Amino acid sequence: MLRLKFGNHKLGDDTAIINMGPSLSCPSRQLGLCEVVNKGIKCYAEKAEQQYPNTVPAYRAAQQTYWRTESAERILQDIHDRIRSRRNETRYLRFNESGDFHDRDDIIKLSIVAEGLRTIEVVTYGYSSRSDLDFSNARFLVKGSGGTRGNNGSCTIIEKNDPAPDGYLVCPGSCKRCNLCKINVPHNIAFRRH
Repeated sequence: MLRLKFGNHKLGDDTAIINMGPSLSCPSRQLGLCEVVNKGIKCYAEKAEQQYPNTVPAYRAAQQTYWRTESAERILQDIHDRIRSRRNETRYLRFNESGDFHDRDDIIKLSIVAEGLRTIEVVTYGYSSRSDLDFSNARFLVKGSGGTRGNNGSCTIIEKNDPAPDGYLVCPGSCKRCNLCKINVPHNIAFRRH
C-alpha cells in the first residue's frame, strides 16, 4: 500500500513525499558514500526515526517494501489517485526525505513515475549521495551530494555560521518560500546543518 505524506515543517503542503527506505538502512550510508554521515553528522532523517521509534521506522520500512515490490506503473497510478483525491494542489513529488537509491532499477522506476507525473504538472525532485550511479538520463531532478553528479547541480552541508562554498547558494531553510531545488536550473545549494 502506498504511504505518501504531504508536506512537513520544511516542505509545503503542495509537496508529496515518498521514500525508498529508512535512513538507518540507507544504501549510501551502507556503502560509505554519504557525505553527512562520513563527516560524523547525524542524518536529519535518522532523528525522526529515533524520536518516534514506534512509528517512523516501520512507516519508512513499509515505504521501502512498497517501492521495491510494486511496478513503476502501479506506483504512478497510486500517486496519481492520491493527488486527485486531495483538495489542495500538489505541485511536487519529493523523493527520499530518508534513504537513497538502491540501484539503477530505482532510477529507471522513478523516471517512469516522474514522466507520468509531469503530464499532470507535478515536478519530481530530490537528492542523492550515490556517486556510483549515473543520473544523466534521469527524468527527474536530482542534486548530487558528496561528489555525486546529479543532473540538477550539487548540494553540501555547512555549519551554522560558515559561509557557502564558492558557487553555492545558501538554503533559506524552508522550501515553502523557495524553489531553487525544484526547478531545472543546476543551482548548487549549501544546507546549514540542522
